[in-house]
Amino acid sequence: MTHFFRFQSKQLVLLIALLLSACTPPSQRDDPEKINVVSTVSPLTNIVYNIGGDRIELTGIVPEGVNSHTFEPTPSDAQALARADHIIINGLHLEQPILTLAIANLKAGAEIISLGELTISEAEYIYYFSFPREVGSPNPHLWTHPLHAQRYAEIVTAALSDADSENTEYYTANFDAFTARLTELDKAIATTIESISLENRKLLTYHD
Repeated sequence: MTHFFRFQSKQLVLLIALLLSACTPPSQRDDPEKINVVSTVSPLTNIVYNIGGDRIELTGIVPEGVNSHTFEPTPSDAQALARADHIIINGLHLEQPILTLAIANLKAGAEIISLGELTISEAEYIYYFSFPREVGSPNPHLWTHPLHAQRYAEIVTAALSDADSENTEYYTANFDAFTARLTELDKAIATTIESISLENRKLLTYHD
């Protein structure tokens, strides 16, 4: 079953770099006692790992440094998706080939969780020349906003807790620790921006 809900988040601010964690998710171990989770792009994989830790089996489909807009899934990715209990995607049209493959291979009882649609409303979608309104694909890179990353983690925490109630306390503690780091990051970014005079606040980015 694919979930596309909407959640009214706090207002958008400047796109910023988000340091999620120095941890790298472990490779797939196929432990039948653990929830099998598949995520798409590496920032999402990192968020899921920060919450699920060693209580889940986690596979990231898109390798770090690979362009998610042009990534094409492989037959082995289809196999990973077919085993998953939860498939966590960003949504907002970021990883359509993976979503199509996930739907085609979704096992009975598994869920696809689309974080973007659960984080902002359509009224908050941002369109411009790289993400034109007429195509219907808004800017999907919500995780660069610490408060949106926190919402992503909140959704993941709820999903894992629902599926594995015995470890709810563990997932909640990880969420609280992750939120604390995001809060400090948000404050540090605001403090740094405030230290720059208005006329000198220029943003250099590699992305449109």
